[in-house]
Amino acid sequence: MAADAAQEPLQRALRVGALGFAAALPVVALVGWLVDGSAGLLGAVIGLAVPAVFFGMTAAVARLTRNMSPGAMGAVVMASWLAKLIALIVVLVLADQSSAWSRPVFGVVFLLATAGWLALEAWIVVRARQPYVQPRPGVPAPHRGEVGGA
Repeated sequence: MAADAAQEPLQRALRVGALGFAAALPVVALVGWLVDGSAGLLGAVIGLAVPAVFFGMTAAVARLTRNMSPGAMGAVVMASWLAKLIALIVVLVLADQSSAWSRPVFGVVFLLATAGWLALEAWIVVRARQPYVQPRPGVPAPHRGEVGGA
């Protein structure tokens, strides 16, 4: 049961992130279309999708590695971040030569979507009320107001 409770913030991040993506998609698509036609539409959709996939995959990887030790889980999450970052750079370098999408629209939407995802993750972490340390068995917890349990 405690393991399920520890996974709730990750599940919430995936759920709220998917809802936010679904709500933002028509808005950014319309604005992108109005700014730069079909190139703006494509730039806006890609600019919203990249952070959604990036952060969503991180939450999914963390959720899938829940039975690993914290060190192994951290290594897998960091390796997935590195792989996604390399893939993003390769895709952007290859796509840079295409005129099918608007780079300015992509950039603005990408920055706004990234800021939104980071705000969402921060909000979820703050509201999770999950301890970030595990008390050792047999060691009494310090009383409120005491430093170092003394």
